[in-house]
Amino acid sequence: MNKKIYFITQAKGGAGKSVLAFMLAEKYKEAVILDLDDATTTTIKQLAYRKPIQVSFLDPTTKRIDRGAFNGLFESVTGANKELFIADLGASVAEQLPKYFSINGVDVIMEVLHASNIQVQIVCVVGGGNIFKATMEHLDELVQSTSGHLDITVAHNGFYPCSEEQHATLLDYIDEHDLTLINFDLVKDKGEIAMRTIENVLKNGRGVAGLSPFTAIYFKKPIEELNL
Repeated sequence: MNKKIYFITQAKGGAGKSVLAFMLAEKYKEAVILDLDDATTTTIKQLAYRKPIQVSFLDPTTKRIDRGAFNGLFESVTGANKELFIADLGASVAEQLPKYFSINGVDVIMEVLHASNIQVQIVCVVGGGNIFKATMEHLDELVQSTSGHLDITVAHNGFYPCSEEQHATLLDYIDEHDLTLINFDLVKDKGEIAMRTIENVLKNGRGVAGLSPFTAIYFKKPIEELNL
């Protein structure tokens, strides 16, 4: 059985990883949701109706993030009777992902993944404004550590629009490294009612199913247009 894992990553907290995880979970109802965040409970709460599996990367003795847990995660995926997995990496775990590739050798990791019929799709969330520099730094670390062996999709969070200069810089970087760019924005309507409605739905942890048709309007198009 071929397996696919979406790794939603960004070392900058608050960039929109959990929002993207929510959108992917709504798009792919059959996917297994993995929460790799030991610091916050955002995904656990937002996707409570999907019963996310929490994967701890904390070493019980040192209480530090142990990047070796990626190996255990891949092994668990191999043994699972499911095909699609959506993993929301917390900021501290996201920091360790490039180091995991660099230290273990991305070519070696790819050989093992290929032999295990596991495809990893890295989705790096970026944003404009005052988070542009930090989110781009994590993206660059990922690109350097994977050396073109893994597909990296850059997901620009429209909640943080880029300036013209930032947009040009982003496009130049994507062209230079042959990456894929997508845009997502769960809150296209920035009006107060729309923002409050979406915030409440995310907080209640019951997803889009069961919402009134007029409330569901806010979610339908952004999720359908998500190109992942």
